[in-house]
Parts: sequence; C-alpha cells; structure tokens
Amino acid sequence: MNIAQALADARTQGSKLNTYPGDAPRDEAHAFEVQCDAARLTGWTQTGWKIGCTSKMAQEMLRADGPFPGPIYAERTYPDDGDVPVSEAAIRLVEPEIAFTMARDLPSGSTEHSAEDVLAAAASVHLSLELVNRRLPGGLEDGNMWNIADGGCNDAFVLGPANEVLPAGRYAALELVVARNDQPATHGIGANALGGPDIALTWLANYLNVHGLMLKAGDVVTTGVVTGLVYVDPEDEIISTCAELGEVSARYK
Repeated sequence: MNIAQALADARTQGSKLNTYPGDAPRDEAHAFEVQCDAARLTGWTQTGWKIGCTSKMAQEMLRADGPFPGPIYAERTYPDDGDVPVSEAAIRLVEPEIAFTMARDLPSGSTEHSAEDVLAAAASVHLSLELVNRRLPGGLEDGNMWNIADGGCNDAFVLGPANEVLPAGRYAALELVVARNDQPATHGIGANALGGPDIALTWLANYLNVHGLMLKAGDVVTTGVVTGLVYVDPEDEIISTCAELGEVSARYK
C-alpha cells in the first residue's frame, strides 16, 4: 500500500486507519517527505503550516526530540466564533495557540533567517485554535515519525482576528486564558512554544529553507500549544483570550 495515499485518503474521508499502511519512516527527513506527498495527494489547498511539539509538554507527550511542521488546509479551516465539524474517529483534542499571517515571501537561501527578518515579513498575529487528530492506530505517543508523516496530526483550524505584529522578544510573556463552556480550562504563556511564538516562526522559516521550501505571502502559521491541552465533547465551546491579541472561539460538533 502507498503510505502517502493511505494517509491522504484517511484525512479526506475523516477516517482512522486500522493498521499501519507500511513500514515506519526511516527518519525525520523521510517522514516529512511522506507528509508532503500526502498533502499533494489530498487534492486540498494548503494555506500554511502548523508547528507541532514546540512545548516541553507536547514533546514529552509525543516522545519527540523537537518540533516538526504540518500542513494547514483551506478545507479544514473554519471562521472564528463558528462551528467545527469533527469526525467520529477523531480524538477531539484542541490546542490554543498563537499564529501569524505572512505578508510576503521569505525565499530560501544559504543563510538562516533571523527573528527580526521573519517578523518583518509577517502581516499580522492572531490567536488560533488547532484541532489535533491522529489518523493512524494507537495514540499520539506511539511513534513520532508516524505523527510527522500524518501531517503533524493536524485536523482542523480556527484563526482569530488580526493584530499588529509585535517586535521580536515580546511574545514570550503573552498570556492565554482558555475557557471551556464558560468554565476555566487552562492557561499558559507564549514562552511555552519554543521560547516564544516568534522563535517558533523563525524555526519553521529555517526548517523550510533547509528543505528547499519557503514561507509564502498569505501563509498562515500556527506556532504550537502554549497552554494545557483541552479535550472537547460534542457541542463544547472553547474560548481563548489574550489581553494583547483579543479572543478566538469555536464550537466543536
């Protein structure tokens, strides 16, 4: 069985595979290659990237050594304060995050991008909510090369209102407070995402650079969970707030 095709089909069908579709990817480079192949095979429109495992909590949960990217799709992006349909097979795990929208291309090259360069190419910063799912057997901790191949376990995405981009170094102290059905659920600070969402965004720009890819104008990048994880039941509403960035919310169906 073609591994990338199996992962693409599971994503577009909202299903979960009962068995692994082949041998595990050899290493991270191979896993990312499978991820990119699967993204093309979906036929969906990729609108940006998620960054997984930017927090120590997530790295320990997934038994990962560091962060990894995954695609975000237009077909699974939903409006702020709207409804997010969730398949019966999904694990229904929501991650409150901070995201950026890029204003211009950040071409790949022989040198690393600095945080200042990357932020200068960004148009806006937002609160966001990522619904995480794994389309493979087992749990998130069961083989991180598979998690990378499986699109970084991204499922659905909600982007909050745009805010002016802050200078580098301002993101670590941002505090997010999250409610589930109007009851306190979790909270955290930007530093939990690789030291700050600006640092995570810079990491992605340089990761793509190494792989011959780049951040493009219009790309949305969500930089990893900065709070605890929130499991949701059908009809639950999640609201994430930040004094500097406003509010984002969604109801999970």
